[in-house]
Amino acid sequence: MAPASFEVSSTYAGGLVKALRELSLLTPQLEDRLDPLAKAFVTEPYGRGWWPGEASTTLLRLVLEAHGAARLEEAGLRTIKNSMGPIITPLTSVVGAIFGLKPSTLLERMGEFSTTSVRGVSLAWTLVSPTHGRLHVTYPPGEEGKVFEPMWRGACLYAFDVTKTTGGTVSSQVDGSSIVFDVRW
Repeated sequence: MAPASFEVSSTYAGGLVKALRELSLLTPQLEDRLDPLAKAFVTEPYGRGWWPGEASTTLLRLVLEAHGAARLEEAGLRTIKNSMGPIITPLTSVVGAIFGLKPSTLLERMGEFSTTSVRGVSLAWTLVSPTHGRLHVTYPPGEEGKVFEPMWRGACLYAFDVTKTTGGTVSSQVDGSSIVFDVRW
């Protein structure tokens, strides 16, 4: 087996599997289609500290094909709540007290927050105006950004959820292994 081009943590794996089950997206038919690595990812998400990215890629691709981008976006939001929420929530209180709690406050720190979930993926935030910014997510060459786009869209929506911001929008452009999210509120 080739070395992993990126990795996801067991915390992320557990949050993703829980989200997919809560949303009834991880059906027995879908599980039957998983390769051995992805099946282990689903059945024992906390079985390793870090999983090769291909385990999550296989799972996300099948869920995307079976249920569509909108449902995978829901899973992305719920995954963040399940996996990162308990870690981020105390930090958001501190960050909010120092910088004010608005979507850009969280989005500009998304790269720092994501270190507990993913390795080998780069994130960069560019503030365009006080109510508009861009999140650049770059996977290693050869990865399919379109598979991950709905999950990251859900992660961006989490910033609106936590800051209680209404009217937020997220659009995106995928170019190979790179995704650029245009976020407005």
